[in-house]
Parts: sequence; structure tokens; C-alpha cells
Amino acid sequence: MFDEEIVLLDITPKDSTEALSMVSDELIKKAVVKESYKDAVIKREKEFPTGLNAPSCGIAIPHTDAIHVNKPQIAIARLAQPVKFLQMGDGADVEAKLIFMLALKEPHAQLETLQKLMALIQNETAVTELIAAKDSKTVINVLKENDL
Repeated sequence: MFDEEIVLLDITPKDSTEALSMVSDELIKKAVVKESYKDAVIKREKEFPTGLNAPSCGIAIPHTDAIHVNKPQIAIARLAQPVKFLQMGDGADVEAKLIFMLALKEPHAQLETLQKLMALIQNETAVTELIAAKDSKTVINVLKENDL
């Protein structure tokens, strides 16, 4: 579900749309998703925001429909500087430092993955480890240690 090459550390997007584009481009380059994925995930984020304020930092969990996905993958991005996403549910501002972009094929997998991510987000130690990670291998190890 993870690929070290789709763990982007300390990227510098100017806003949430650019962040979504940068991560989507990596998924497209690796043929994980179809070309249509980028526009679909940006559109969906505007209609159904995915930002969350975790205890340690803001997090976004963008995703879109399975028809845009070739194979299941979670892309991870850590931003050098947080960018504004809107909060899931109420649309309040969230300064997101971490992005978990889901490219999933099965609806039940999406629900299960979201539940596991919600547990991870509440684990302040794990989120702190993700923010401090020096390389993509460490990021993936933290995620696996936390049942993702």
C-alpha cells in the first residue's frame, strides 16, 4: 500500500490545490492512478473537505472515486510549511502539515483505511515521529507500526 518513492518530504506548495497537484502528479507518474485522478481529487476536496486538526498538527486525507485508480496506494506528503485546507464537516481552516492521499479501489478498503488513519492521527507520538522522520523508509515504518 506504500511506496517509498511516493513519500514526499518537505515539499513547498503555495496552497492546498498545488499540494494536491504535486502529490497527484507522483501517483500519475507511477501509474498508480489515471490522468483523471488529479482533477477529480481537487474537485472532490472543494466539495467535501478532508482537513483535520490532530493534536500535533493539521492533516488532510484527500481521496476520490475508485474509477480514477489503477492500483491501491497511499501517498504521503509532509509540507515544509503548512497550507490551508478546510476541515471535514464544518469547513473551518486547518493548517495541514501532513497529507495522506488515498488511491483505493474498493469502497470497504476506503472506510477501513480511513478508520486506521483516524486512529493514527489521534496518536500524538506517531504523528510527531512522522513530522520528524528523516527519510521515507522511516515514514513507512511508523505507518506500519501503527497498523496501516
